[in-house]
Amino acid sequence: MANYGNSPAILRLQILIVSIGCALVCYSRLSTASPAHNQRLICWQAIMKCQGEQECHYAYTQYLNACGPVINGKKKKCPSHCISSIIQLNLTVNGPALEDCDCASDTLCKMTKRAIEPCIPRTSHMGCTEARKQCEKDPECSTAMRDYLFHCRKLFGGERCSDDCRRVITNMRSIPKAQQLDTCVCDGTERTICEFVKGSMKNFCFNDRYGGSGFSNTEDDLDYDYETDYEDEESDAWDLRAQKSSIVMSTILTLSSLVIK
Repeated sequence: MANYGNSPAILRLQILIVSIGCALVCYSRLSTASPAHNQRLICWQAIMKCQGEQECHYAYTQYLNACGPVINGKKKKCPSHCISSIIQLNLTVNGPALEDCDCASDTLCKMTKRAIEPCIPRTSHMGCTEARKQCEKDPECSTAMRDYLFHCRKLFGGERCSDDCRRVITNMRSIPKAQQLDTCVCDGTERTICEFVKGSMKNFCFNDRYGGSGFSNTEDDLDYDYETDYEDEESDAWDLRAQKSSIVMSTILTLSSLVIK
């Protein structure tokens, strides 16, 4: 993933490059800068194209904010919101080119790519927003999801996991489209709710009783690789007594569309 740092001089240079790029887009449609078909973009070209797309520009800004400490070397481990921002960036039209672009002789670009490489999600794992959408389109998975919402509703409040809920989860793990919900990375506007539910599954459904985490082995590996050192940030954010009612309501509102459909 390409970036040009956060110092004032470099930011001014980036703004200048982006401005020139916008002019090229408007007047020459990048006719002199576009590579041949299937050829990788130079990273400054990829940034220009991203800045010209509203969704990519927004996602790129979120990526810089979320992953800045990793890019600058202040953090060695990837916070979950950095991973989520990369997923969102890759869901835009011009976002994937930033990951695949060529740094050429740009040393800073190469250093940035090396720093952010551990944060890039494995291709076998998608964001939970996309996994949920794919589940909704699959009849078997959609039915299993409705059963999950009904039998595991106590789980959303962080209360308990019933035997019926465990059976539903076990059944979902036998459905291909539902398996993606087990291994996906929480992302987007539903990230906080998603992480709370996954945490509740881990703590209440398949803890010591089943000798596992409640997630697949692959998910355990993913959690290890992406372990965050934002303990203080997370501990401050998870005052369950204060947030329980709002989380329950948010969960119901977010997932109610599945029941209505």
